[in-house]
Amino acid sequence: MQNHTALFWFKRDLRVEDNTGLYHAVTENKEVLPVYVLEDEILSGYSPTSKRLSFFVDALKNLDSELRRLGSYLYVVRGKAEEVLPELIKMHNIDSVYTNRAYGFSGVKRDLGVEHKCRAAEVIYKKFEDTFLVPPAEIDQRKVFTPFYKLWQGRNKRTILELNIKEIKSPALEITPAEEMVRGISRIENTHWPIGLPENRLLEFDYENYKENRDLPFMDGTSMMSPYIRFGVTSIRKVYKSAVNSAKDPDVFISELAWREFWYHIMHYFPETRELEFQEKRRSIRWINNESWYRAWREGRTGYPIVDAGMRQLLEEGWIHNRVRMIVASFLAKDLLTDWRWGDKHFSEHLVDYDEAVDIGNWQWVASCGADPQPFRIFNPLLQSSKFDPDCIYIKKYIPELEDVEPEKIHNPLTYKLPYVSPIVNHYEMRNLAQEAYSGGRIDESYINKLGEDTVFTS
Repeated sequence: MQNHTALFWFKRDLRVEDNTGLYHAVTENKEVLPVYVLEDEILSGYSPTSKRLSFFVDALKNLDSELRRLGSYLYVVRGKAEEVLPELIKMHNIDSVYTNRAYGFSGVKRDLGVEHKCRAAEVIYKKFEDTFLVPPAEIDQRKVFTPFYKLWQGRNKRTILELNIKEIKSPALEITPAEEMVRGISRIENTHWPIGLPENRLLEFDYENYKENRDLPFMDGTSMMSPYIRFGVTSIRKVYKSAVNSAKDPDVFISELAWREFWYHIMHYFPETRELEFQEKRRSIRWINNESWYRAWREGRTGYPIVDAGMRQLLEEGWIHNRVRMIVASFLAKDLLTDWRWGDKHFSEHLVDYDEAVDIGNWQWVASCGADPQPFRIFNPLLQSSKFDPDCIYIKKYIPELEDVEPEKIHNPLTYKLPYVSPIVNHYEMRNLAQEAYSGGRIDESYINKLGEDTVFTS
Protein backbone atom coordinates (compact mmCIF):
# COMPACT_ATOMS: atom_id res chain seq x y z
CA MET A 1 0.00 0.00 0.00
CA GLN A 2 1.32 3.41 -0.95
CA ASN A 3 1.30 6.37 1.42
CA HIS A 4 -0.84 8.50 -0.88
CA THR A 5 -4.16 10.27 -0.66
CA ALA A 6 -6.51 9.48 -3.51
CA LEU A 7 -9.80 11.07 -4.47
CA PHE A 8 -12.53 8.71 -5.59
CA TRP A 9 -15.11 10.32 -7.85
CA PHE A 10 -18.56 8.70 -7.63
CA LYS A 11 -20.91 9.05 -10.58
CA ARG A 12 -23.44 6.38 -11.57
CA ASP A 13 -21.98 3.86 -9.12
CA LEU A 14 -23.61 4.89 -5.84
CA ARG A 15 -22.51 1.96 -3.71
CA VAL A 16 -19.53 0.58 -1.78
CA GLU A 17 -20.02 -3.12 -2.45
CA ASP A 18 -18.51 -4.48 -5.67
CA ASN A 19 -17.40 -1.05 -6.85
CA THR A 20 -14.36 -1.60 -9.06
CA GLY A 21 -12.81 1.85 -8.97
CA LEU A 22 -13.43 2.38 -5.26
CA TYR A 23 -11.92 -1.01 -4.46
CA HIS A 24 -8.71 -0.12 -6.28
CA ALA A 25 -8.59 3.33 -4.71
CA VAL A 26 -8.86 1.86 -1.20
CA THR A 27 -6.42 -1.01 -1.72
CA GLU A 28 -3.79 1.08 -3.50
CA ASN A 29 -3.73 4.17 -1.24
CA LYS A 30 -3.36 5.09 2.39
CA GLU A 31 -6.34 7.47 2.40
CA VAL A 32 -9.29 7.98 0.09
CA LEU A 33 -11.49 11.06 -0.19
CA PRO A 34 -14.88 9.90 -1.56
CA VAL A 35 -16.53 12.69 -3.57
CA TYR A 36 -19.78 13.23 -5.41
CA VAL A 37 -20.10 16.35 -7.54
CA LEU A 38 -23.66 17.62 -7.59
CA GLU A 39 -23.76 19.42 -10.92
CA ASP A 40 -26.39 22.00 -11.81
CA GLU A 41 -26.54 20.42 -15.26
CA ILE A 42 -27.67 17.16 -13.66
CA LEU A 43 -30.22 18.82 -11.39
CA SER A 44 -31.63 20.97 -14.20
CA GLY A 45 -32.91 17.81 -15.86
CA TYR A 46 -35.26 17.13 -12.96
CA SER A 47 -38.35 18.82 -11.60
CA PRO A 48 -38.43 19.14 -7.76
CA THR A 49 -41.25 16.58 -7.76
CA SER A 50 -39.45 14.05 -9.95
CA LYS A 51 -39.57 10.52 -8.58
CA ARG A 52 -36.16 9.88 -10.13
CA LEU A 53 -34.75 12.84 -8.21
CA SER A 54 -36.15 11.58 -4.90
CA PHE A 55 -34.65 8.15 -5.59
CA PHE A 56 -31.31 9.76 -6.45
CA VAL A 57 -31.31 11.78 -3.21
CA ASP A 58 -32.02 8.62 -1.19
CA ALA A 59 -29.22 6.82 -3.03
CA LEU A 60 -26.73 9.55 -2.08
CA LYS A 61 -27.80 9.48 1.57
CA ASN A 62 -27.56 5.70 1.61
CA LEU A 63 -24.07 5.83 0.09
CA ASP A 64 -22.98 8.24 2.81
CA SER A 65 -24.30 5.81 5.45
CA GLU A 66 -22.43 2.90 3.85
CA LEU A 67 -19.20 4.88 3.80
CA ARG A 68 -19.62 6.00 7.43
CA ARG A 69 -20.03 2.37 8.51
CA LEU A 70 -16.56 1.80 7.06
CA GLY A 71 -15.04 4.82 8.81
CA SER A 72 -15.36 7.28 5.94
CA TYR A 73 -17.99 9.71 4.58
CA LEU A 74 -19.34 11.11 1.32
CA TYR A 75 -18.04 14.57 0.44
CA VAL A 76 -20.82 16.18 -1.63
CA VAL A 77 -19.87 19.37 -3.45
CA ARG A 78 -21.81 21.61 -5.84
CA GLY A 79 -20.46 22.84 -9.16
CA LYS A 80 -19.02 21.57 -12.44
CA ALA A 81 -16.77 18.56 -12.12
CA GLU A 82 -14.10 20.09 -14.39
CA GLU A 83 -13.86 23.06 -12.01
CA VAL A 84 -14.58 21.53 -8.59
CA LEU A 85 -12.32 18.49 -8.73
CA PRO A 86 -9.10 20.41 -9.59
CA GLU A 87 -9.86 22.71 -6.64
CA LEU A 88 -10.26 19.75 -4.29
CA ILE A 89 -7.04 18.23 -5.59
CA LYS A 90 -5.09 21.38 -4.67
CA MET A 91 -6.88 21.95 -1.39
CA HIS A 92 -6.33 18.45 -0.01
CA ASN A 93 -3.00 17.51 -1.62
CA ILE A 94 -4.50 14.73 -3.69
CA ASP A 95 -1.98 12.48 -5.45
CA SER A 96 -4.39 10.58 -7.69
CA VAL A 97 -7.98 10.50 -8.88
CA TYR A 98 -9.81 7.19 -9.23
CA THR A 99 -13.17 6.78 -10.92
CA ASN A 100 -15.25 4.37 -12.94
CA ARG A 101 -15.45 5.12 -16.63
CA ALA A 102 -18.51 7.14 -17.61
CA TYR A 103 -20.70 6.41 -20.58
CA GLY A 104 -23.59 8.28 -22.08
CA PHE A 105 -23.70 11.27 -24.37
CA SER A 106 -22.53 13.87 -21.82
CA GLY A 107 -20.65 11.65 -19.34
CA VAL A 108 -17.79 10.82 -21.71
CA LYS A 109 -17.13 14.49 -22.47
CA ARG A 110 -17.16 15.42 -18.78
CA ASP A 111 -14.75 12.61 -17.91
CA LEU A 112 -12.30 13.62 -20.60
CA GLY A 113 -12.34 17.20 -19.34
CA VAL A 114 -11.50 16.13 -15.78
CA GLU A 115 -8.84 13.69 -16.97
CA HIS A 116 -7.16 16.39 -19.06
CA LYS A 117 -6.97 18.78 -16.09
CA CYS A 118 -5.60 16.05 -13.81
CA ARG A 119 -2.84 15.12 -16.24
CA ALA A 120 -2.01 18.79 -16.81
CA ALA A 121 -1.53 19.11 -13.04
CA GLU A 122 0.57 15.90 -13.01
CA VAL A 123 -2.05 14.11 -10.92
CA ILE A 124 -2.51 10.40 -11.63
CA TYR A 125 -5.90 9.68 -13.18
CA LYS A 126 -7.17 6.08 -13.13
CA LYS A 127 -10.50 4.98 -14.61
CA PHE A 128 -11.99 1.50 -14.40
CA GLU A 129 -14.66 -0.50 -16.18
CA ASP A 130 -17.61 -1.03 -13.86
CA THR A 131 -20.87 -0.25 -15.67
CA PHE A 132 -21.17 -3.21 -18.02
CA LEU A 133 -20.48 -6.91 -18.16
CA VAL A 134 -18.84 -6.23 -21.55
CA PRO A 135 -17.83 -2.62 -22.34
CA PRO A 136 -19.30 -1.35 -25.66
CA ALA A 137 -15.97 -0.91 -27.46
CA GLU A 138 -14.87 -4.50 -26.75
CA ILE A 139 -17.29 -5.81 -29.37
CA ASP A 140 -16.83 -5.04 -33.06
CA GLN A 141 -19.59 -2.88 -34.49
CA ARG A 142 -22.91 -4.66 -34.87
CA LYS A 143 -26.26 -3.20 -35.90
CA VAL A 144 -28.48 -6.16 -34.98
CA PHE A 145 -28.90 -7.64 -31.52
CA THR A 146 -28.56 -11.37 -32.30
CA PRO A 147 -25.01 -11.23 -33.77
CA PHE A 148 -24.09 -8.71 -31.06
CA TYR A 149 -25.39 -11.10 -28.40
CA LYS A 150 -23.34 -13.99 -29.73
CA LEU A 151 -20.17 -11.90 -29.49
CA TRP A 152 -21.26 -10.54 -26.11
CA GLN A 153 -21.69 -14.04 -24.71
CA GLY A 154 -18.17 -14.94 -25.82
CA ARG A 155 -16.72 -11.83 -24.20
CA ASN A 156 -18.72 -11.96 -20.99
CA LYS A 157 -16.46 -12.95 -18.10
CA ARG A 158 -18.16 -15.85 -16.35
CA THR A 159 -15.81 -15.61 -13.35
CA ILE A 160 -16.79 -12.60 -11.28
CA LEU A 161 -14.51 -11.38 -8.51
CA GLU A 162 -15.85 -10.30 -5.14
CA LEU A 163 -14.65 -6.75 -4.52
CA ASN A 164 -15.31 -6.29 -0.82
CA ILE A 165 -14.06 -3.39 1.27
CA LYS A 166 -13.84 -3.71 5.05
CA GLU A 167 -12.47 -0.28 5.96
CA ILE A 168 -11.84 3.09 4.34
CA LYS A 169 -9.42 5.61 5.83
CA SER A 170 -10.22 9.17 4.80
CA PRO A 171 -8.74 12.58 5.64
CA ALA A 172 -10.17 14.15 8.79
CA LEU A 173 -12.08 17.07 7.29
CA GLU A 174 -14.80 19.37 8.52
CA ILE A 175 -17.43 19.02 5.81
CA THR A 176 -21.15 19.61 5.50
CA PRO A 177 -22.90 16.23 5.93
CA ALA A 178 -24.23 14.76 2.72
CA GLU A 179 -27.76 14.78 4.08
CA GLU A 180 -27.62 18.56 4.50
CA MET A 181 -26.12 19.04 1.05
CA VAL A 182 -29.04 17.24 -0.60
CA ARG A 183 -31.78 18.54 1.68
CA GLY A 184 -34.47 20.45 -0.17
CA ILE A 185 -33.40 19.27 -3.63
CA SER A 186 -36.41 16.95 -3.85
CA ARG A 187 -39.86 17.98 -2.67
CA ILE A 188 -41.28 14.47 -2.49
CA GLU A 189 -40.40 11.27 -0.67
CA ASN A 190 -39.17 8.16 -2.41
CA THR A 191 -42.10 5.90 -1.56
CA HIS A 192 -42.05 3.25 -4.30
CA TRP A 193 -38.35 2.38 -4.59
CA PRO A 194 -36.69 1.60 -1.23
CA ILE A 195 -32.91 1.74 -1.59
CA GLY A 196 -32.46 -1.52 0.29
CA LEU A 197 -34.73 -3.53 -2.02
CA PRO A 198 -32.02 -5.29 -4.11
CA GLU A 199 -30.66 -7.34 -1.21
CA ASN A 200 -33.79 -9.45 -0.74
CA ARG A 201 -35.15 -9.04 -4.25
CA LEU A 202 -32.15 -10.65 -5.91
CA LEU A 203 -32.42 -13.61 -3.55
CA GLU A 204 -36.18 -14.09 -3.84
CA PHE A 205 -36.90 -13.29 -7.49
CA ASP A 206 -38.21 -16.17 -9.61
CA TYR A 207 -35.62 -16.29 -12.40
CA GLU A 208 -36.68 -19.84 -13.31
CA ASN A 209 -40.07 -18.71 -14.60
CA TYR A 210 -38.98 -15.34 -15.93
CA LYS A 211 -39.54 -16.35 -19.56
CA GLU A 212 -43.19 -17.27 -18.89
CA ASN A 213 -44.03 -14.41 -16.51
CA ARG A 214 -42.15 -11.39 -17.85
CA ASP A 215 -44.87 -10.29 -20.30
CA LEU A 216 -47.73 -10.44 -17.79
CA PRO A 217 -48.03 -7.02 -16.10
CA PHE A 218 -50.44 -8.30 -13.44
CA MET A 219 -47.76 -10.68 -12.11
CA ASP A 220 -44.58 -10.05 -10.18
CA GLY A 221 -42.65 -11.31 -13.17
CA THR A 222 -39.84 -8.80 -13.71
CA SER A 223 -36.89 -8.14 -11.45
CA MET A 224 -37.63 -4.42 -10.80
CA MET A 225 -33.87 -3.84 -10.71
CA SER A 226 -33.72 -1.21 -13.45
CA PRO A 227 -33.65 1.90 -11.16
CA TYR A 228 -30.93 0.31 -9.02
CA ILE A 229 -28.83 -0.62 -12.05
CA ARG A 230 -29.38 2.84 -13.56
CA PHE A 231 -27.85 4.61 -10.54
CA GLY A 232 -25.39 1.88 -9.66
CA VAL A 233 -27.00 1.19 -6.28
CA THR A 234 -26.33 -2.44 -7.11
CA SER A 235 -23.71 -3.71 -9.54
CA ILE A 236 -24.61 -5.32 -12.84
CA ARG A 237 -22.26 -8.17 -11.91
CA LYS A 238 -24.28 -8.89 -8.78
CA VAL A 239 -27.53 -9.02 -10.77
CA TYR A 240 -25.92 -11.29 -13.36
CA LYS A 241 -24.46 -13.58 -10.71
CA SER A 242 -27.81 -13.81 -8.92
CA ALA A 243 -29.53 -14.97 -12.11
CA VAL A 244 -26.84 -17.50 -12.99
CA ASN A 245 -26.92 -19.00 -9.49
CA SER A 246 -30.71 -19.10 -9.23
CA ALA A 247 -31.94 -20.62 -12.50
CA LYS A 248 -31.10 -23.67 -14.58
CA ASP A 249 -31.58 -21.68 -17.77
CA PRO A 250 -31.18 -17.95 -17.11
CA ASP A 251 -30.49 -17.04 -20.76
CA VAL A 252 -33.71 -15.09 -21.34
CA PHE A 253 -33.06 -12.93 -18.29
CA ILE A 254 -29.38 -12.56 -19.19
CA SER A 255 -30.32 -11.49 -22.72
CA GLU A 256 -32.27 -8.58 -21.23
CA LEU A 257 -29.11 -7.42 -19.47
CA ALA A 258 -27.36 -7.68 -22.84
CA TRP A 259 -30.03 -5.54 -24.52
CA ARG A 260 -29.07 -2.67 -22.20
CA GLU A 261 -25.46 -3.08 -23.28
CA PHE A 262 -26.49 -3.33 -26.95
CA TRP A 263 -28.04 0.13 -26.84
CA TYR A 264 -24.82 1.55 -25.38
CA HIS A 265 -22.96 -0.31 -28.12
CA ILE A 266 -25.13 1.50 -30.68
CA MET A 267 -24.56 4.83 -28.94
CA HIS A 268 -20.81 4.22 -28.91
CA TYR A 269 -20.57 3.52 -32.64
CA PHE A 270 -23.44 5.73 -33.82
CA PRO A 271 -23.59 8.76 -31.48
CA GLU A 272 -25.64 10.71 -34.02
CA THR A 273 -28.64 8.54 -33.08
CA ARG A 274 -29.16 10.67 -30.01
CA GLU A 275 -31.08 13.05 -32.27
CA LEU A 276 -31.47 11.17 -35.54
CA GLU A 277 -33.23 7.96 -36.44
CA PHE A 278 -30.76 5.10 -36.89
CA GLN A 279 -32.44 4.17 -40.17
CA GLU A 280 -31.86 6.94 -42.69
CA LYS A 281 -34.96 5.96 -44.67
CA ARG A 282 -37.08 6.79 -41.63
CA ARG A 283 -35.70 10.28 -41.04
CA SER A 284 -38.47 11.94 -43.06
CA ILE A 285 -41.60 10.41 -41.52
CA ARG A 286 -44.43 12.93 -41.60
CA TRP A 287 -45.48 12.91 -37.96
CA ILE A 288 -48.94 14.28 -37.13
CA ASN A 289 -47.95 15.51 -33.64
CA ASN A 290 -51.43 16.42 -32.45
CA GLU A 291 -51.00 18.26 -29.13
CA SER A 292 -54.35 17.18 -27.64
CA TRP A 293 -53.64 13.52 -28.44
CA TYR A 294 -50.20 13.81 -26.91
CA ARG A 295 -51.68 15.35 -23.77
CA ALA A 296 -54.26 12.57 -23.53
CA TRP A 297 -51.50 9.97 -23.91
CA ARG A 298 -49.38 11.59 -21.19
CA GLU A 299 -52.31 11.74 -18.77
CA GLY A 300 -53.64 8.21 -19.43
CA ARG A 301 -56.81 9.38 -21.19
CA THR A 302 -56.59 7.78 -24.63
CA GLY A 303 -59.63 5.54 -24.13
CA TYR A 304 -57.52 2.40 -24.60
CA PRO A 305 -57.38 0.81 -21.11
CA ILE A 306 -54.07 -1.03 -21.44
CA VAL A 307 -52.39 2.15 -22.70
CA ASP A 308 -53.95 4.35 -20.04
CA ALA A 309 -53.10 1.90 -17.25
CA GLY A 310 -49.44 2.05 -18.28
CA MET A 311 -49.34 5.81 -18.45
CA ARG A 312 -51.04 6.13 -15.07
CA GLN A 313 -48.60 3.65 -13.58
CA LEU A 314 -45.80 5.88 -14.87
CA LEU A 315 -47.27 8.96 -13.19
CA GLU A 316 -47.93 7.13 -9.92
CA GLU A 317 -44.80 5.02 -9.60
CA GLY A 318 -42.22 6.41 -12.02
CA TRP A 319 -42.06 3.05 -13.79
CA ILE A 320 -43.96 0.98 -16.36
CA HIS A 321 -43.94 -2.77 -16.86
CA ASN A 322 -41.74 -3.58 -19.88
CA ARG A 323 -44.44 -5.20 -22.04
CA VAL A 324 -46.70 -2.21 -21.39
CA ARG A 325 -43.84 0.18 -22.24
CA MET A 326 -43.79 -1.32 -25.72
CA ILE A 327 -47.58 -1.01 -25.99
CA VAL A 328 -47.73 2.66 -24.93
CA ALA A 329 -44.73 3.57 -27.09
CA SER A 330 -46.18 1.86 -30.15
CA PHE A 331 -49.50 3.61 -29.53
CA LEU A 332 -47.85 7.02 -29.49
CA ALA A 333 -45.66 6.47 -32.54
CA LYS A 334 -48.03 4.38 -34.68
CA ASP A 335 -51.62 5.01 -33.49
CA LEU A 336 -51.07 8.71 -32.87
CA LEU A 337 -48.25 9.20 -35.41
CA THR A 338 -46.39 11.30 -32.87
CA ASP A 339 -42.63 11.80 -33.02
CA TRP A 340 -40.86 9.27 -30.81
CA ARG A 341 -38.80 12.16 -29.38
CA TRP A 342 -41.96 13.48 -27.72
CA GLY A 343 -42.40 10.13 -26.00
CA ASP A 344 -38.77 9.98 -24.96
CA LYS A 345 -39.07 13.48 -23.46
CA HIS A 346 -42.05 12.43 -21.33
CA PHE A 347 -40.29 9.28 -20.18
CA SER A 348 -37.19 11.30 -19.31
CA GLU A 349 -39.30 13.47 -17.01
CA HIS A 350 -41.04 10.63 -15.18
CA LEU A 351 -39.17 7.31 -15.33
CA VAL A 352 -37.09 6.54 -12.25
CA ASP A 353 -34.93 4.23 -14.36
CA TYR A 354 -34.60 6.59 -17.34
CA ASP A 355 -31.29 5.96 -19.10
CA GLU A 356 -30.83 8.12 -22.16
CA ALA A 357 -28.94 5.68 -24.39
CA VAL A 358 -31.22 2.77 -23.50
CA ASP A 359 -34.48 4.69 -23.76
CA ILE A 360 -33.61 6.34 -27.06
CA GLY A 361 -32.65 2.94 -28.44
CA ASN A 362 -35.90 1.39 -27.25
CA TRP A 363 -38.04 4.26 -28.52
CA GLN A 364 -36.47 4.05 -31.96
CA TRP A 365 -36.89 0.27 -31.98
CA VAL A 366 -40.62 0.50 -31.17
CA ALA A 367 -41.02 3.35 -33.67
CA SER A 368 -39.48 1.10 -36.37
CA CYS A 369 -36.69 3.56 -37.09
CA GLY A 370 -33.86 2.24 -34.92
CA ALA A 371 -31.20 -0.45 -34.85
CA ASP A 372 -32.07 -4.16 -34.95
CA PRO A 373 -34.75 -3.59 -37.63
CA GLN A 374 -37.81 -5.81 -37.46
CA PRO A 375 -40.63 -6.18 -39.99
CA PHE A 376 -42.80 -3.07 -39.69
CA ARG A 377 -44.89 -3.81 -36.61
CA ILE A 378 -47.87 -2.02 -35.12
CA PHE A 379 -49.00 -3.25 -31.72
CA ASN A 380 -52.76 -3.72 -31.60
CA PRO A 381 -53.71 -2.42 -28.11
CA LEU A 382 -56.93 -4.47 -28.14
CA LEU A 383 -55.13 -7.76 -28.76
CA GLN A 384 -52.23 -6.88 -26.46
CA SER A 385 -54.70 -6.15 -23.68
CA SER A 386 -56.60 -9.44 -23.97
CA LYS A 387 -53.43 -11.51 -24.42
CA PHE A 388 -51.31 -10.15 -21.58
CA ASP A 389 -53.92 -8.95 -19.06
CA PRO A 390 -56.88 -11.26 -19.82
CA ASP A 391 -58.70 -10.70 -16.50
CA CYS A 392 -57.84 -6.98 -16.47
CA ILE A 393 -56.14 -7.24 -13.07
CA TYR A 394 -53.41 -4.78 -14.11
CA ILE A 395 -55.83 -2.45 -15.90
CA LYS A 396 -58.24 -2.25 -12.98
CA LYS A 397 -55.41 -1.52 -10.55
CA TYR A 398 -54.63 1.74 -12.34
CA ILE A 399 -58.07 2.54 -13.77
CA PRO A 400 -60.48 2.03 -10.85
CA GLU A 401 -63.32 3.45 -12.99
CA LEU A 402 -63.40 0.05 -14.69
CA GLU A 403 -63.50 -2.03 -11.50
CA ASP A 404 -67.02 -3.40 -12.18
CA VAL A 405 -66.71 -3.81 -15.96
CA GLU A 406 -66.34 -7.23 -17.56
CA PRO A 407 -62.95 -7.93 -19.17
CA GLU A 408 -64.50 -8.56 -22.59
CA LYS A 409 -65.80 -4.98 -22.71
CA ILE A 410 -62.57 -3.51 -21.35
CA HIS A 411 -60.58 -5.22 -24.09
CA ASN A 412 -62.90 -3.79 -26.76
CA PRO A 413 -63.30 -0.05 -26.16
CA LEU A 414 -64.16 0.50 -29.83
CA THR A 415 -67.18 -1.79 -29.48
CA TYR A 416 -68.41 -1.00 -25.97
CA LYS A 417 -68.86 2.38 -24.26
CA LEU A 418 -66.83 2.23 -21.07
CA PRO A 419 -67.44 4.37 -17.96
CA TYR A 420 -64.40 6.55 -18.57
CA VAL A 421 -62.97 8.40 -21.58
CA SER A 422 -63.86 7.41 -25.14
CA PRO A 423 -61.09 6.35 -27.55
CA ILE A 424 -59.42 9.42 -29.04
CA VAL A 425 -58.66 7.60 -32.32
CA ASN A 426 -59.72 4.42 -34.10
CA HIS A 427 -56.80 1.99 -34.01
CA TYR A 428 -57.64 0.45 -37.37
CA GLU A 429 -57.91 3.80 -39.17
CA MET A 430 -54.66 5.01 -37.63
CA ARG A 431 -52.92 1.76 -38.50
CA ASN A 432 -53.63 2.45 -42.16
CA LEU A 433 -52.38 6.04 -41.83
CA ALA A 434 -49.20 4.83 -40.13
CA GLN A 435 -48.51 2.39 -42.95
CA GLU A 436 -48.86 5.27 -45.43
CA ALA A 437 -46.64 7.60 -43.36
CA TYR A 438 -43.91 5.02 -42.90
CA SER A 439 -43.91 4.07 -46.58
CA GLY A 440 -43.41 7.69 -47.58
CA GLY A 441 -46.92 8.09 -48.94
CA ARG A 442 -49.31 10.95 -48.31
CA ILE A 443 -51.71 10.72 -45.40
CA ASP A 444 -55.40 10.77 -46.33
CA GLU A 445 -56.25 14.49 -46.51
CA SER A 446 -59.85 13.90 -45.45
CA TYR A 447 -58.61 12.47 -42.18
CA ILE A 448 -56.15 15.32 -41.67
CA ASN A 449 -59.00 17.82 -41.88
CA LYS A 450 -60.64 16.20 -38.85
CA LEU A 451 -57.61 16.58 -36.60
CA GLY A 452 -58.14 20.17 -35.51
CA GLU A 453 -55.91 23.10 -34.64
CA ASP A 454 -53.66 21.15 -32.25
CA THR A 455 -52.01 19.30 -35.14
CA VAL A 456 -48.43 20.23 -36.01
CA PHE A 457 -46.99 18.32 -38.96
CA THR A 458 -43.24 17.67 -38.92
CA SER A 459 -40.86 15.64 -41.04
